[in-house]
Amino acid sequence: MWLYDFNIFYQSGKAILSGMSPYQIYDFNSPIFMALFFVPFSLLPIGFAYSIYIFMNILFAWKMLKKKIIYAFLFFPFLFSLYVGQIDFLLAGIIVMGSPWLIGLALIKPQVGFVIVPWLIMNYRKYDWLKAGFSVIIFFAISFIVQPNWITEWFSTKPEFEFFSTHASNLYWIVPLNLIQLRAKLSMILPFVFLPLGFFFIDRKISWTFVHLFAPLTNIYSPSILLEWIGPIECLLSWLAVFLVQGNIHFGMPFFLIGISIILREYLKLKKDNKLTLANIFRFSKTTSKT
Repeated sequence: MWLYDFNIFYQSGKAILSGMSPYQIYDFNSPIFMALFFVPFSLLPIGFAYSIYIFMNILFAWKMLKKKIIYAFLFFPFLFSLYVGQIDFLLAGIIVMGSPWLIGLALIKPQVGFVIVPWLIMNYRKYDWLKAGFSVIIFFAISFIVQPNWITEWFSTKPEFEFFSTHASNLYWIVPLNLIQLRAKLSMILPFVFLPLGFFFIDRKISWTFVHLFAPLTNIYSPSILLEWIGPIECLLSWLAVFLVQGNIHFGMPFFLIGISIILREYLKLKKDNKLTLANIFRFSKTTSKT
């Protein structure tokens, strides 16, 4: 399992360089943007490429947590992400710390983009929107130049939604596996019911965490995008979620406990500081209250 995902992505980048379709690589079922992202990594020996990947993750973790970086190495989703070579945390870090020109990177993992993009675009200024739009167009243009029929190939290799739903680690995990079709339907419908709120929360912490709780596709490393706001309680809950479930590690674990803990801590903080008002939580609430 070590380096499993990283090796798939690495080989998909090599396939692009060789003029092959990345969908010829076993178990590669991501949008082609993932393979394009890994092209620079695939120019290097895999050990060196993985070392750079580790360094980048730790660098972003340090930028976010500073002296509290110890929590990153006590947080199961982040550790497992490094172990298999997933990029949820790295991708979110690059996008949020970069310019609007990088918003197109959200196409690499749409489930990550689903969580982080709403808050970001609501904070864009006039010309940031243009940059973001061109970014998406450029990424799509490159993808079709490299592989004109990649969308067809992607859909032909992508597993059924029920399969992804077995991995659920957010609130959909509560629906038992013997009702997997119900879980899959809820995880396709409810994300778009709750997504609009992600645009209107003022605080990025609340927006990302709330949307993550209802995101369509999550698994054991998805909570790593919440790394910036974890503390000792969330670290403990991350390991508790692992030990609460026995069996295949990919069949979902109750990591929604982490998101609930972050939101609860923020609620208590706002209440303590006497800032628990709609105006401090939602955009436009002051305007709305006057009408």
